[in-house]
Formats: sequence, structure tokens, C-alpha cells
Amino acid sequence: MASGFKYDLVPPVETEDRYDVLTGIRRRGPYKLVTTNLVEGSHLPSFVPIYADLKNKFAYPVRNVKVIEAYASGTTVKVAKNSLAYVGMFLGSGEKGAKVTAIDKSNAGYDELTIEAAFGGAIAKDAVLFEAAAVDGLKQKYTANSALYERTKVESGIVLVALLRTAAEVEPEKLVMPFSENDKANLKGWFEFNE
Repeated sequence: MASGFKYDLVPPVETEDRYDVLTGIRRRGPYKLVTTNLVEGSHLPSFVPIYADLKNKFAYPVRNVKVIEAYASGTTVKVAKNSLAYVGMFLGSGEKGAKVTAIDKSNAGYDELTIEAAFGGAIAKDAVLFEAAAVDGLKQKYTANSALYERTKVESGIVLVALLRTAAEVEPEKLVMPFSENDKANLKGWFEFNE
């Protein structure tokens, strides 16, 4: 080691399998990750749901959030930490929706999303809300057809990623980012969730 340099950076190691790795089949070629509204310098964990534009080779992160405390009314929704939610996005359940106006990440156990107006219906604990195409929350903006193969750092410029096309015995409780019911229906036959 060179004099005067101290290397103490230890890369994080993901040792827990989120799926049966022997069944994983990757998509051909690298895809360009669309980093809009992602924090530069942050990391996306492996097995994040992705919408892959197969023709143009773009990978869009599918932004789902898991509700960790039942919501009845008001303008705040408590969701699991490290979601990809951003200010200005629309949350949807397929029946109701709302616009996110602020995100409070100060609590160690959850993130709190402030929404523009009451959601318009109750949300059960552990429900998964998706990024909606409009404030009504009826249609999901991107529906997953792939998953991120490996942990990826978000950087300025072009970020190339590998994607999974097939995986079996996926353990939903081990996933950092949840898959919505729409995602699971779209992936049926390619991804097998242990539920």
C-alpha cells in the first residue's frame, strides 16, 4: 500500500438471496437507467421493480411504496423507509389517488409523505401504493416487466444496468422495494412470488 494512503472503505455485501438465484435469467444487453427524480450518489438495491423499454433499452424504476401504518384520513401517509417517492409524484391504489407535496425522512422507522388532499379512502397496513399516471390514482405510470439485477449507484450521466427477466421463489418480505399487484400480474409466468 502506498505511503500516506489509508483505504478503509468496505463495500456493502448483500448476502441474503431475495429469489432462487439459479432460476434468474437476465435480459440481453445493458439498459440505460432513467435517473430522473433519483438522488445522485444513492444506491438502488438489487431486485427493484423496473419497467424495461425493450425497444429503446431504457430502464424506468417502478416507484411503489409500502404503507406501514393504516391510513383512515388526513394528509400524511407513513411508508417504509428508502422508498423512491418524490415531491410532485402521484400516489395511487387503483381506486383513489393523491399528490405528494412533501416527504419527511427524519423518523428512523418510516418516511412520512404529505399529500395535497385526503386520499379519499382508507389504506390498510402493508398495502402497496404505486406511482400513478394522474392524481386520480387509477392507472399505474410504469408497470414492472423486469427487476434490477444488482445493486447500482445513481450517478450523473449514463448509468448502465443489467435486468432480470425471470426469477422464481421470490421472497416478498426480503425485498427492499415492494411490487404492486399490477406488477405481479404483469410478471406472472416470468416471476414466481412466494405468497
